[in-house]
Amino acid sequence: MDDSTYSMVIESAEKLFSDRGGKDFDPALWAAVEEAGFPLALLSEDRGGYGFCAREAFAPVRVAAAHGVALPLGETLVANWALGEAGLDPAEGPAALAWEGKAAVPYGRFLKTVVLLRETEAGLAVFVLHPRGDDWRTARNYAGEARDVLTLAAPAQPDAHIACAAVVLRATMAMLRAVQIAGATDAVAAMCMSYCNEREQFGRPLSRLQAIQHQLAVLATQGCAATVAADMAVAAFDTALAQADPFVLTAAAAKVRAAEAATTVSSIAHQVHGAIGFSEEYPLHRLTCRLWSWRDEDGSEAQWARHLADWAESLQSGGQLWPALTACDLREAT
Repeated sequence: MDDSTYSMVIESAEKLFSDRGGKDFDPALWAAVEEAGFPLALLSEDRGGYGFCAREAFAPVRVAAAHGVALPLGETLVANWALGEAGLDPAEGPAALAWEGKAAVPYGRFLKTVVLLRETEAGLAVFVLHPRGDDWRTARNYAGEARDVLTLAAPAQPDAHIACAAVVLRATMAMLRAVQIAGATDAVAAMCMSYCNEREQFGRPLSRLQAIQHQLAVLATQGCAATVAADMAVAAFDTALAQADPFVLTAAAAKVRAAEAATTVSSIAHQVHGAIGFSEEYPLHRLTCRLWSWRDEDGSEAQWARHLADWAESLQSGGQLWPALTACDLREAT
């Protein structure tokens, strides 16, 4: 797609998500998201989608993150992509991937479809589940978003198989978190700049103070780094199945760099804002709490950094390219 179409997608997402941030799932907003077709963006037209490339498809996810919107848009987008690759119909309603044995499922209690994955010798087994309210044990992440435990067992036979390594799906979710972090860090930077221009200290705006200028410069640099890292991973996703190794490497590096940015950006933002940044009424916490959550979900910075180090060591010793990553266990990552 050309840049004009990408701009139209961004504009549509901005209109939809502006001033819709919050902690709780909004069914009316989700209905509007489905009407816009965002959850089907990665699917080809013959599968009921729009055939967007990853750059266009994940653009609304970044916009939603910037506005602090509590919806499983990215999760449903990835779940529908996985269903399409398995030759199955798109999910009914909001959906998410879930790994058998993994603790937390994003927005679990609000989902109509769960794409449960199991690693087998024949490949990734796919189970399409439709849990009810009593199939969940409720929990939340730092930001107050639902991260529920699925108690529903998978049936004996899977609905289909996906012909790709498990690590590709894990890396895809890591890429999703990097995209969300990039969107939120941009919004935090804009919020900090606006506050520092309006708030005065010693008779002049905070933005005129050299110490504050230095902090804002570091914040902007970290935000740019997160954006570039996420963009690289998204660009690699278009060939994730055909060229799995480069995609996994890029997604892992993106998650590490975005997670580092999330820590620094959150710290500076709260230092700049002072006590007001922690108040429930001020919107900063909606973004920073999500940054802390996304930093650790779907493989933490330390986990992906360790796998990258194992990859480099294996490559240097002349071994297989991804022995550590294909054998890695990210099931404990929330």
